[in-house]
Amino acid sequence: MKELMIENISAVIISKNASKTIKITLDSLKNFKEVILFDSGSTDETLDIAKIYNNVLLCRGEFLGFGPTKNRAITLAKNDWIFSIDADESLSKELFIHLSEIDLQPKLIGEIQRDNYFIGKEMRVAGWGRDKIIRLFNRTEFYFSDHQVHEKVEIDASARKVILNGHLKHLAINDLSQTLEKANLYSELFAKKNDSLYPFWVILLKTQYAFIRTFFLQRGFLAGWRGFVLAFSNSIGVFYKYLKIYARHKQKNK
Repeated sequence: MKELMIENISAVIISKNASKTIKITLDSLKNFKEVILFDSGSTDETLDIAKIYNNVLLCRGEFLGFGPTKNRAITLAKNDWIFSIDADESLSKELFIHLSEIDLQPKLIGEIQRDNYFIGKEMRVAGWGRDKIIRLFNRTEFYFSDHQVHEKVEIDASARKVILNGHLKHLAINDLSQTLEKANLYSELFAKKNDSLYPFWVILLKTQYAFIRTFFLQRGFLAGWRGFVLAFSNSIGVFYKYLKIYARHKQKNK
């Protein structure tokens, strides 16, 4: 029996130092005829792992922020229909089957449930939960926002949304060091594109509120130590994204 293949949709990934998760991602995409992996300077084994897969086209380029980089990556695909997936995500069998059978009509977009994992456990509190994200679209009609972080596919009233069967498994954090790395990266991207200058005491209040919101209001305490770590790392991220702007202005005006 001939193995089911998806030929009319290109899977597109951006990556940097994703060796801990990229094999799981690429295994879940093995029956896509074309997978674009746009790498922005990995120094770990990400590229060596990707080269094992015959359906992966490896491209290299500069990281311009999440939205702009994803828009650059989708231009490299042969197909106009794009399935965007992150280097720490994998698709379920049900999702693959639905993608292989879907009738690709103009203005169609595919929305998917994503299950988020923190160090081996699915999280449904602390602001994580199961989210719905658009990942299937035609690049001639829709594209990603230009946001440096928290990018999403920009749609308009003409879009025809289809809820896709199955789900994405998102291995968002696999070890504690990633919480610090992401806090630094996201705060750096935010500070580069924003000029939200606050007094130092306001930054401290925002930092405290970020912890309270995540741990108490979003019920992070129900996740035990994982919830505390998420609340703490969120507060650190808020602290640094505003402090970097504050420090920049102080250095200019000294």
